[in-house]
Amino acid sequence: MLSKRREKCLEAIRQSGLDGVLYALGPNFQYLSESHHCLWQRNAMNTFAPISGASIMPEALIYVNKEGKSTILTIPKHKDTMNTLLNDVVVSYMDQFEDELTHIIDGKNIGIGKDCDQWIKETLSHIDETITTVDTDTLFEDIRRIKDEYEIAHMRKLAQFTDEAVMYVCKHLKPGMTMFEAERMIVDYGLQHGIQDLSFSPTCGFKTRNTANAQEIEPFENERKLVDGTMIAFDIGYMDQGYCSDWGRTVYYGKAPELVKNGYHALQEAQVYMVSKIIPGVTRFGDLYGYICDKAEELGYYQYLRFKREEEGGNGHHIGTETHEMPWLKNNVDLILQPGMIFCSEPKMFFKNEGYMRVEDMILVTEDGAEFLTNFPRDLFEIDFSKNL
Repeated sequence: MLSKRREKCLEAIRQSGLDGVLYALGPNFQYLSESHHCLWQRNAMNTFAPISGASIMPEALIYVNKEGKSTILTIPKHKDTMNTLLNDVVVSYMDQFEDELTHIIDGKNIGIGKDCDQWIKETLSHIDETITTVDTDTLFEDIRRIKDEYEIAHMRKLAQFTDEAVMYVCKHLKPGMTMFEAERMIVDYGLQHGIQDLSFSPTCGFKTRNTANAQEIEPFENERKLVDGTMIAFDIGYMDQGYCSDWGRTVYYGKAPELVKNGYHALQEAQVYMVSKIIPGVTRFGDLYGYICDKAEELGYYQYLRFKREEEGGNGHHIGTETHEMPWLKNNVDLILQPGMIFCSEPKMFFKNEGYMRVEDMILVTEDGAEFLTNFPRDLFEIDFSKNL
């Protein structure tokens, strides 16, 4: 029996006039196969750069034809992580993949993604020179935006885990430790709890007031030591069972200047206000940052926002099988928020000579509004290292 997800994907395949789709071990593979325990190769940060590894041989492939037959071809090390209820699984070795595909591919017009696409194109041409390939890397983009019950439950759990991981770090920060050592705690916490991977390289960005380091937002300095008067801007994400988290907060070591402390509370208020304004089926993605700007302006902190209303920076992105799923939350995006969407809102402020702050939440659109999946304490800012939190 086909899952609702597979039924929607099949309809997209048929409407595109394809005979089938063939994807290597990446986000589309994970989404189509529903093999949640398989450690697939995500494209987390490749929004900003060409896809790497396009010509390498894949460790697994999934072929789904327009009739709904699904076959996974995999090397032995992945076989036990594949969903055998929805897919036939063929186990072989990489060097045998071309011959195996000869008996799996049953169409002439095949959709493919960016992962290993050069190898896939060359291999299909060897199998049958009349096969044509079509770029369908974004074929299921609209479907993937609306999360099903499994996705929502798992991403809620992963968001909570990320909250807990950063709280652990906050409780174990020590004067004199480096930014790298703080980031290593994020890595170790995931490893100790059996999380498969990171969504992206973690940042515990140290900015110390009245230093050259605090003159600009970037770069951060990996070996900078934690001292009194340091703001720490967290940007953290984990990947587990096929899905990603993305999370941000800022804490301050010591007693923060009132301007900075009140600025952080204003940023939090703006985030909460934005979520309160969401009306499913009505609110545009392009409306969201305007609400944050409105509240920041009301509270007297608009000038400190990293991006102003008219600027291109935007306010975040969708999230799911990849950290950055489309669309970005930019002013010109007219897409309407719908129940089941999960997006990240990440407003930022910068106080020259003081530091950089961010708030980033994973937010679920519900039937009658929206809710935060990340619930790290919004009033936690100043940290006194002489006491336990």
